Amino acid sequence: MSAPRTALPAALVCLTLAVAVGGCTAGPPPAPEKGAIVLATGSDLSSSGVRRDLIRDWERRTGRAVRIVTLPDTADGQRSQLLAAGQSGNSGYDVLNIDVAWTAEFAEAGVIRPWGTGLDGDFLGSVVKTAEHGGRIWGVPFNTDAGLLYYRKDILHDYGYDQPPSNWGELKNMAAQVAAAYNRKAAKAANDSTAAEAGKDGKAAEGTASGGAVPKMYGMVAQLRPYEGLTVNTLEAAWANGGDPEATSFTKGEQVGALQQGVADIKDRLDSIMPHEATAMDETESRRWFADGRALFMRNWPVEYASVAGKLKAGVQFDVAELPGRPTDGKRMSVLGGQNLAISADSTRPDGARALIEALTGPAAERCLLERGFAATRDSAYREAGKAPGCPLAPAAADRGEPGATRPPADGEPPYTRTLYAALRAAEPRPRSAHYQTFSKVVQVRVSEYLGSRGGTAIADALAREADEALSGRG
Repeated sequence: MSAPRTALPAALVCLTLAVAVGGCTAGPPPAPEKGAIVLATGSDLSSSGVRRDLIRDWERRTGRAVRIVTLPDTADGQRSQLLAAGQSGNSGYDVLNIDVAWTAEFAEAGVIRPWGTGLDGDFLGSVVKTAEHGGRIWGVPFNTDAGLLYYRKDILHDYGYDQPPSNWGELKNMAAQVAAAYNRKAAKAANDSTAAEAGKDGKAAEGTASGGAVPKMYGMVAQLRPYEGLTVNTLEAAWANGGDPEATSFTKGEQVGALQQGVADIKDRLDSIMPHEATAMDETESRRWFADGRALFMRNWPVEYASVAGKLKAGVQFDVAELPGRPTDGKRMSVLGGQNLAISADSTRPDGARALIEALTGPAAERCLLERGFAATRDSAYREAGKAPGCPLAPAAADRGEPGATRPPADGEPPYTRTLYAALRAAEPRPRSAHYQTFSKVVQVRVSEYLGSRGGTAIADALAREADEALSGRG
C-alpha cells in the first residue's frame, strides 16, 4: 500500500516549475528607486568641506545622486521646518541630519522611521544613547561633540600651576588667585611705562592699565546667554553636583538639590571670576574673550580650537583638558553634542537613504571626519595612526574650509584628540525626552532670571519643579 500523497506548499510548487520552465514568480520585483536622494540639513553641510566631500565620493562610487536641501541657519528654525514637513506626510526628504537632542521628539512625532537594526559595537557607547528612544534605534551617529576646558597654560605656569584644575572648586580658587596677581602685575607694568614716558616729556604720569592699554584678565568665560548653550552649562553644573544624567526628575531621589546647587555654582562663578558680559555670550563671543587674553579659563566645544590657535600658540600659550570633575568621585562629565542621520518617515527612497547613511557613518568616513577636525562617533577612528581606518579622501579635500571643523593638522589628527576621546567616553546625552525643547526653554528663562537676581532658593526651586513638568509633558 502506497503512502498517501500530501499537497506541496505553493512556494515549492512555484520553485519547481520555475526551475523546469522558467515561469511562475512570486510577483514582480520591486521597482528601482528613482530620483536623487534628498538630504535635509543645516547650512554647515551645504558648503564645501569634508562632509560634503564624503557625499560626493559616495555619488561617484555608486552612481546615485544626492540633493542637499539647506534648512534655516538657527537650530530652532531647522527643527521647526523638519517637524512641519515631516508631519505633513509629504516632506520630500529622504535623509535628515538632526541634532542629537531631537531624537525622542522626532521619533514620537512620526517624522523619522526606526533604523531597524542595532548599531555595531564600534560606535562609542555614550554616543549610541543619542540615537535611542523607547528601546529602539532611530538613527546613526554622524558626528559628535563634548565640552572641553580651555586654559591659559603659559599664565598658569608663571604663577606656579602646571596642571589644570581637577574640580570646579579648585578652578574657582585658581582663577581668582592667578587673575588677581596677573592684573596687579599688568597694572604695575603699565603704570611704570606711563611714568617713564612722562619723565621723558617732563609731564605728570597719566593713565593706567585700566585706561585700556592692557585688558583686564578674568578668571573664566562660558556660554550664559539664554539659548541652548546656557542649558548645556546648567546640566553640566547639575551633574557636577551629583546629578544623574539618566534621571528624568530633578525633585526626586538623589537628584534633589543637584540642579539648584548647579545654578548656584554658576552664579557664584559669575559673581566672582567671570565678567558680567558672560550673560550675553555664546560660543563665538566667549572664544573671542579667551583668545584676546581676557580670560584664564573657558568652557567651549572643540570647534573653537582652530580659531583660538589663530591668535595663541596651541600647546604653549593655551591647552585643553576635560571639564573639571566632581569632588566626590572625580568623575568628569560633559554634555554630548553632535548630529545623527535618520531616514525620513515618508522617504520614497529608503534603500538609497540607508546606503548613504551607512557610508557617511562608516569607519573610513568617521576617520576622515576626525582628521578634518570633527569629533568622530566610532572608537576605531581614535586608534593610533596606521591602526585606524584609512580616510579615502584625497588630502586636497581638507584644504577647503567648512563650518564646524578645524584646519587639517600636519599629522592627520587634531592635537586635542586624546583629550577629546576621553571626554566623549565620559560624556552624557541631554535628557532624552520628547519634550526636551520645552525643558530647555524653561531652563533658559529661569536660569537667566536667577543669574540676574541676588540669589536665593525660590527661583532655583521653581526651576526644579518646572523642569520636571516640562520633561514629563505637563509644562
